[in-house]
Amino acid sequence: MLQGLRHILRPLKNRRIIFTDPTARIFCGMPTSTIPLPVEVDDLRKILHAQEVPRAALAALAIFHALTSGQLRSLKTTDLRDGPLFLPNRTVLLADPVRTRLAAYPDYRNHRWPRTANSHLFVSQTTGCGVEPVSHVWINDVLGMPTSRLREDRLLHEAEATGGDPRRICDLFDLSVGAALRYSGTIDQPGLVEHSLRNAGPPPRPLAGDVPAD
Repeated sequence: MLQGLRHILRPLKNRRIIFTDPTARIFCGMPTSTIPLPVEVDDLRKILHAQEVPRAALAALAIFHALTSGQLRSLKTTDLRDGPLFLPNRTVLLADPVRTRLAAYPDYRNHRWPRTANSHLFVSQTTGCGVEPVSHVWINDVLGMPTSRLREDRLLHEAEATGGDPRRICDLFDLSVGAALRYSGTIDQPGLVEHSLRNAGPPPRPLAGDVPAD
């Protein structure tokens, strides 16, 4: 409620309709952070084994390496060199399933937009005639779910695999300690334990370096 009032009163004050914002000195605390939730394995397989080349490539990067929507849309064709993926803050050694799906994308891209001047790796029907990156909306539409859901699932799985070691998550995914603790703190959550047990056994959840089972 306080945040809503501030969104109303601040513009009024900036336009000098009122002289004082009565909510300026009121502290309402920090919003409660949500608990990250895993994605069902069947849903992961569905998009990972999709026939659409862009969907499979985007899904592989998000599922195996937890790339954000912003990182996906800003990737350039030159960021893929001799196997690794070069991001601004880290170098990602791509898992074999990711390499396979990314290897199919350049042919698709060149066939669909043979004369595009866009240097971004992922191109849409809108950006194929320009140089701007694809939108967050386009990425989520292609995936069929928010990229953040796939990223959270990967980070949760890493937290589970390392016993909740925040340093491992920080080093592997370039997260801050506070962000890593959000995932390492879920290890003993009853709902996540139940989810892990329900999906335990063959076929396994995809891990970096593993080939997901069909």
